[in-house]
Amino acid sequence: MLSAEIFCANCGAANNSQDSYCFACHEPLQHTSAPTKTTSTIHLLRQRYRVLERLGQGGMGSVYKAEDTELGNRPVAIKELSQKGLNQQESQEAEESFKHEALLLAGLMHPNLPRIYENFSESGRWYLVMDFIEGETLEDYLLKKGGKLPWSEIYEISMQLCSVLQYLHTRPTPIIFRDLKPLNVMLTPNHQVYLIDFGIARLFKPGQAHDTIAFGSPGYAAPEQYGKSQTQPSADIYSLGAMLHQMLTGIDPASTPFAFSKVPNIPISLQTLLNQMLDLNPNQRIEYVEKVKESLQSISTKNSSLLASANRRATPTIGKSICSYPGHMGIVTSLSWSPSSNLIASASQDKTVQIWDIKSGQMQALYSGNLENSRSRSIEAVAWSPGGKFLASASDDGIVQVWTSDSLQTTFTYKTLKQRIRALAWSPDGTLLASVSTNLLHIWKASNGETVASLETGHSIINSIAWSSANDNLVLGYDEPCVEVIHLTQQHSWKREAIYRGHQAAIKKVAWSPDGTQIASASADKTVQIWEAATGKRNQIYHGHTETVYTLDWSPDGQSIVSASADGTIQIWDAGNGTLSFTHPSHNPTVYAIAWSPNGQYIAASAHSHVYVWQATEK
Repeated sequence: MLSAEIFCANCGAANNSQDSYCFACHEPLQHTSAPTKTTSTIHLLRQRYRVLERLGQGGMGSVYKAEDTELGNRPVAIKELSQKGLNQQESQEAEESFKHEALLLAGLMHPNLPRIYENFSESGRWYLVMDFIEGETLEDYLLKKGGKLPWSEIYEISMQLCSVLQYLHTRPTPIIFRDLKPLNVMLTPNHQVYLIDFGIARLFKPGQAHDTIAFGSPGYAAPEQYGKSQTQPSADIYSLGAMLHQMLTGIDPASTPFAFSKVPNIPISLQTLLNQMLDLNPNQRIEYVEKVKESLQSISTKNSSLLASANRRATPTIGKSICSYPGHMGIVTSLSWSPSSNLIASASQDKTVQIWDIKSGQMQALYSGNLENSRSRSIEAVAWSPGGKFLASASDDGIVQVWTSDSLQTTFTYKTLKQRIRALAWSPDGTLLASVSTNLLHIWKASNGETVASLETGHSIINSIAWSSANDNLVLGYDEPCVEVIHLTQQHSWKREAIYRGHQAAIKKVAWSPDGTQIASASADKTVQIWEAATGKRNQIYHGHTETVYTLDWSPDGQSIVSASADGTIQIWDAGNGTLSFTHPSHNPTVYAIAWSPNGQYIAASAHSHVYVWQATEK
């Protein structure tokens, strides 16, 4: 019954009315007198389009995958404009921009453009129905490939972009796209290119002195888009040149706008073309995209062997896929490597823990002991013992089970905590287990379940725990801007060592450095911070993510950190100076679990019900 459920505002999952946190995504639930409908929960839009899932969300709306029930359930994409939080003027401007995009696309027909079917308003929101494009953005594809591509792919993508830009620029009234960048380019599995998001495209009007408003993305937008003159087709050529340079070098142009280094190991003719496309003076830049297309064809024909060999020398191995594991039927909540680095235990909301081999991607064992718990809806945490003989798994009904990794024999069930277990960790010597539920921390013997210490903290819910390598300190990350270090004495009493309050929002994950001197904490404030465990002094703050950072892990040598964020990226960065080393796509915006292998060679990350393992080093 509706009265017995509350819907999560973050993911839309139905929860029991008494729940405080969503069982699916773990975000806080907002209790109101009546459930609020969102587009994702509406059965049909316009009595025709059935919404299936949200594909993405931006500042003024979302994009959904839907099916057209009047045309054989044909898949479509629906772009939604939400005016929530806008004043009257902003709302009018957003609505005009949205209608402009619909009208602009409606009159276009090209193999590299999505078709527009209709636009309409319903329940105070505007909708645009268009082709559903199966694939990924060029931005995600570049991340997956380590930042740059082989010449054969660069050429194929660039030629298709030239074709669609030529079409736009030669309309009776030329259309300037003005925001050409990898995020606005879709790639299908067969590498068909689609140009998407015409929200800021403009018609070129001869005689008009300047654009109404300056638009464009830093690094890709031509300098005149920030000036007083009207944007001309050559602005799109500049953006295409920036993308071409990025695909060749792996360098994001946003890092150094208007400054492009020479590309090593390419023909002089290709470097000359880049220089002409990226000339800061629009009057000196190549004027027509047809010229770019012709030049690319000539360069590729005359220098194919040189371009191919230069790219092969530059191909990195970091980020190379090792395997993907699709064995779960629910969201993967926790990952733990075997000490030998050849097996992974993954816990899921399907109420199982599965052990599988990273070389073959095949399941070796399935543990469903927690299924005996009738109230359980999810396995929330799994942890491999330091010696590798045992695993511990915790469910959302407050039960922890310890079992053997080879025979799957349950050796002990710990039932003292009555609510959802939010975190679980073995002591480094393998004798004790720490488990937390809400604001309660219990330390107990893994052999017989004897509780040796318990603590009810004076803070909010504990989201994460970690042991120090010395076996006597723990760090607690709270659902508020607070991290605490506590000491477990030999008499099994508690001593508070330090409190760190450097964050501006809730703590999502904490991890101790391998040498036990530093702590890394990930937060909803979009940062990861590294600080000294003994003094609370901050040593480093990492600003590389643009959304909540849900999880992190140290490399075994303590030199690097891998962190995953709701911004859709997994990033490896230097723990000493905070410089970014590598970016990998997360395959799903919400990554709840990530783990660096004990041998330092691999990283495993969850993506909904899948787990991906990839190379963490250049070796």
